[in-house]
Amino acid sequence: MIFRLRSGWIRLLASRRGSSYAWFAVLLVFVGIPLMSLSIDVTRMMYVRGHLQTANDAACQSAADALDVPYFISTNQKRINAGLANSQAAREFSSTLEDATRVRFVVTGLAIDFPAPTFAHCIASATVDHIIPMTPPMNIVLATTSEMRVKNIPAP
Repeated sequence: MIFRLRSGWIRLLASRRGSSYAWFAVLLVFVGIPLMSLSIDVTRMMYVRGHLQTANDAACQSAADALDVPYFISTNQKRINAGLANSQAAREFSSTLEDATRVRFVVTGLAIDFPAPTFAHCIASATVDHIIPMTPPMNIVLATTSEMRVKNIPAP
């Protein structure tokens, strides 16, 4: 009887029945699951990039539209009021990115400079954490330049 059990196990091992399940499990653990999580990470990164680009565009246009009204009235020349531009851009940027915690990304900054009196240049950056453990986070950096859209008023 013991000999029959041993010969049964030996026949099972020799026939390799069930080995396809083991190979499938190894393939799933080492290839399938990382590829699935990578596809989720790439999709999330593309969503964050699009959302950050929208917020950066809105903030930069808001900054470019911050007209220095007293200067414009006295000289009839357009220029950006830097203090007003920074506050308008920050407000617009933060209101556009309200879902950052839900999507699990961190906005690392918004920088605004003014290369010309009627132009605003904005750089926004964010960090997206991976779902795969022990992998570095993805950093996204975007730049936008906007021009003021105020028309000169002809003198009466």
